[in-house]
Amino acid sequence: MDYTLPVDCDPLITEITSYWSSLSDDARLPDRTQLDPAQFPEHLPGVALMDVSHNPWRFRFRLLGEEIVLHHGSNLTGEWMDVAFPHFDKTKTKADMIETVETGQPVYRKGRPLMTYEKSFVEIERVMLPFRSGGESAEINFIYSKYFFYS
Repeated sequence: MDYTLPVDCDPLITEITSYWSSLSDDARLPDRTQLDPAQFPEHLPGVALMDVSHNPWRFRFRLLGEEIVLHHGSNLTGEWMDVAFPHFDKTKTKADMIETVETGQPVYRKGRPLMTYEKSFVEIERVMLPFRSGGESAEINFIYSKYFFYS
């Protein structure tokens, strides 16, 4: 699956998106069982895996890398996003997560963080990548986030 990222995006975003693309056979989304963390060890601290519930749209933290836990202020594994972040339903983050699942394509964003308690940084760059989980449609959102700190 081909997807074009902005030319100035962080190289780690490009790497993880290329890895995702390499797992697809162009007819189907990659399955989560194809994920091999040994292929992207540098990315692991910034990875979040999100379970997708389609009706209604809800997203649950399945796995969180160390950087994600640090910036959220606690390990939210097992929590629903709309419970952990009461404002979640009104954010672009939810819309991006739905778009990733519905289109089967990556969704990229760079800008001010929307879903974190940690405010010592001013910018986040992230890509959401859809994965199947044994079925035919996207059931997992793989999110890689890169945080930029300014003093």
